[in-house]
Amino acid sequence: MKLLRQFRQYDSMKAAVLLTAAALLLAGSCIRSAAAYAAILRKPAEYVCTAHSSIETALPQLTNAEQIRASSRQKTAYLTRKDQALPVTLLSAAYLSDCYALEHDAHTVWMNAAAFAVFGDPAAQNTVDFSGELDGKPFRARLICTDSLPQDEPLAVLAAGAAELRGAETVRICAAQSDAFAPERFGLTVVNAERLCAAGYERELVLLRIRFGALSAFLATLGAAAFFRLYRSGGGGS
Repeated sequence: MKLLRQFRQYDSMKAAVLLTAAALLLAGSCIRSAAAYAAILRKPAEYVCTAHSSIETALPQLTNAEQIRASSRQKTAYLTRKDQALPVTLLSAAYLSDCYALEHDAHTVWMNAAAFAVFGDPAAQNTVDFSGELDGKPFRARLICTDSLPQDEPLAVLAAGAAELRGAETVRICAAQSDAFAPERFGLTVVNAERLCAAGYERELVLLRIRFGALSAFLATLGAAAFFRLYRSGGGGS
């Protein structure tokens, strides 16, 4: 009761309490942003690349690189049914397992939510049977929506054998974490640079929030301490 009476009576006490509360809220926000930043840094990063000379030369090096979780040639096929069409990325079964932890099945197409919306049935929730064509050939499969795939743009993936991927001049690489892979070391050129830049901007934005939150919390703490000293000195006003 005494503290409440002092809070009502002295402006300096009001300012000190409010600034202390603001500092605690800002510190909590800063901690949450720091946790989000740590999660972003641990998140695997995917690179779609072409080779300066030949994919054949780069693939063995990628297999032995410590920072690489998985790599695979990739091709694009088109899933069609009536007037609907969707690109499907063909990847090796090992890549689907090592990068996305997905089972490999030649008749299962894994999709993120945006891709699943093209052929998916809301009543069927996350799985639907498909009957149509893949690159102009009759194709039947299960379409499964999963959170394991990146969600920033429509993506559908299908396991393909070495024979199907032979001759592909594009390679998909899953690095253990962001900024852990230097494509130029392997003679590769990044194709999906815009997506990687967007991920970089996201990291910078979260880092900026952390810095701003920490500075704001520090200044609020200094202000609270100053007003509390003013109150203790008897100059807090009424």
